[in-house]
Amino acid sequence: MNAVEHMARQLSSDAVRRLAALRVRRFAALQLGAGPVSRVALDTDEACTRVIDRWAGDLCGLLNALTRGELAQLAIAMNVEAAGRSPDLRERLWGVGARLERGDVDVSDFVQPRPIVLGGHLVVQAAPRGMFPPCARWPRPLPAAARAEPPDEEPETLDDLLAAADRAIGVRLGRRGRDKGAWGMRAAALLGVVERGHDEPDWRGDVEIKTVPVALDASGAWRVAEDPAIAMLNESGVAMSKLQRTLWLVRANLEDGDATILSWYLLESDADIARLVRRYLHDRPKGPRGTDQRGLYLHKRFFADAGLLATLNGQP
Repeated sequence: MNAVEHMARQLSSDAVRRLAALRVRRFAALQLGAGPVSRVALDTDEACTRVIDRWAGDLCGLLNALTRGELAQLAIAMNVEAAGRSPDLRERLWGVGARLERGDVDVSDFVQPRPIVLGGHLVVQAAPRGMFPPCARWPRPLPAAARAEPPDEEPETLDDLLAAADRAIGVRLGRRGRDKGAWGMRAAALLGVVERGHDEPDWRGDVEIKTVPVALDASGAWRVAEDPAIAMLNESGVAMSKLQRTLWLVRANLEDGDATILSWYLLESDADIARLVRRYLHDRPKGPRGTDQRGLYLHKRFFADAGLLATLNGQP
């Protein structure tokens, strides 16, 4: 059974008309019927059809779009406990919807991935697609402080580079200061790689080294804290070429203004990753205040869809 269609038909007229009129957020995949429309221009049946078309196959997206009151009304209609906060209701309703979808048949998480809660919303973590260090428990714990042991020379092989990344886990990076790129340069230096600012990837023209900042969510899971910068706006072709093979150094901020390397993730591009990069790469101001420079950034959702979050939180 289609859970989205079933749940949409349980919503009130006001709820479906509100949902039908919601604008499509910048990084959402555009679905049929998702164009802008005034709620007063639709009757309930038309609105319901648009809601079903827009969130077809995206139960998490539909539940994330509902308000606390709408979630409670839907929970009552679906014979689900209606008490609690919005994230609790979303999790319960997802469980009911997932059961409808699979017809009460047990399936693996690879077939029907279970979302986690980040920022009060349901987030599906794609399975890891690249190499990452092993972990004994999830979410990945903050590592104990480690002594910096950068290689004397730039690593000769990819295995050497990843071994240096392993040694960097737990190394404290010190206070950043005013230079926003300081932590990234220090992290790269731990691998024996000097960022030269060339158009080609950092390590031997083959692997780009980037840091991605993460923080613990209220749910206890790791989330990406901000969109990492990739290149300047006039270097869009350079940005795509650099992301062909990327070693993401996962950086966790500490309470005292310090930061540490939590983990790493080696991601190689393919048709799916290239599609995700094109979807989530965006520009915004970059540089000193008062300038008109713009940079290219990779939106946080990329890291859920590309498998990095699962290397930090595990697969539910």
